[in-house]
Amino acid sequence: MNLSEADAASPESSGARQEASQPQTPSPRRLFAATDYITHEQFEIVVNAEHGWAQTQPTPAPKELAAYYPAGYYGTHRDKRFPSVIERLQDALYRYRARQLTLMNGGQPGRVLDVGCGRGLLLAQLQKLGWDVVGTELSEGSASYPREVLGLPVQVGDLADQHFPSGHFDAVVMWHVLEHVIDPAATMREVNRLLRPGGIFLIGVPNFASLEARVSGDKWFHLDVPRHLNHFTPHSLRRALKRTGLRVRRMQFFAPEFDSFSFVQSTLNRLGLRPNLLYNLLRGRTAKVIGADEGAGNLAPQVAATILLGGLLGVVSIPATLLAAALRQGATLTIYAEKQTEREA
Repeated sequence: MNLSEADAASPESSGARQEASQPQTPSPRRLFAATDYITHEQFEIVVNAEHGWAQTQPTPAPKELAAYYPAGYYGTHRDKRFPSVIERLQDALYRYRARQLTLMNGGQPGRVLDVGCGRGLLLAQLQKLGWDVVGTELSEGSASYPREVLGLPVQVGDLADQHFPSGHFDAVVMWHVLEHVIDPAATMREVNRLLRPGGIFLIGVPNFASLEARVSGDKWFHLDVPRHLNHFTPHSLRRALKRTGLRVRRMQFFAPEFDSFSFVQSTLNRLGLRPNLLYNLLRGRTAKVIGADEGAGNLAPQVAATILLGGLLGVVSIPATLLAAALRQGATLTIYAEKQTEREA
């Protein structure tokens, strides 16, 4: 969906004046309404006609966004966010991605920035491979685990406020972060500035064009309004990266730690069970996101149904998500993009 332009007016017969063409931005196109499963507030999913991806509206102001991230969202030092088997799977996948990023960087470590590094698990794996690492997080609370437990250098604040030098990094990572930022286009421009020519941008986002997203609609697990402010398709993200001077080198449609569970939880949501209840049950004791007002007594029948059906769906999810990935319809996108040199640009 490209920006349209008004036709330029013809010069007046006297030749004294010629009107310049005036760009007109098409109005956003509404897709559907969606409800926040935590606060129960309602939002709209609309297509941004200028950029091509969908957005959550109304967009909460920056100072308001923190209210949509419960205290347990990031977990604590004392309690795991997820069961040990899931965290071991995450560690294995982060080791794999750290090796892939190293290979993309010519087989050698370099300087890497992880924007929105979370608990710092990927950054820790990169450090083990010899990378010079730094991460960012938006709050002192979310930065505490990678800093205090893993001993990683993590700065607090927006990316643009860090004032890193231009061309400083060999790689920048945004692993399931871009969907959370208010201005993705500006963020991608800043990533481009920070990368050296030929540097790698590793990005992961939910795939809004996936079969799962289209079938699930407002029940899709990865919709997660209003924490997810942006909803990207492969086409819209590739185009945005190209506009920024970043060329896609590899695009993958499968992330095991996300896709199988998303299939299960989205299906449970569509069956009418309490939205994202299984997700909340799997989170650690201090990492719950569904409020105490919805206690175990009120949810007991749904908990039982969620556990029973979740186990059955978990078996089905494996072949289903592998087939979706093979058809380039997976619920997540993983992209390795490269900053173009001046000659290529």
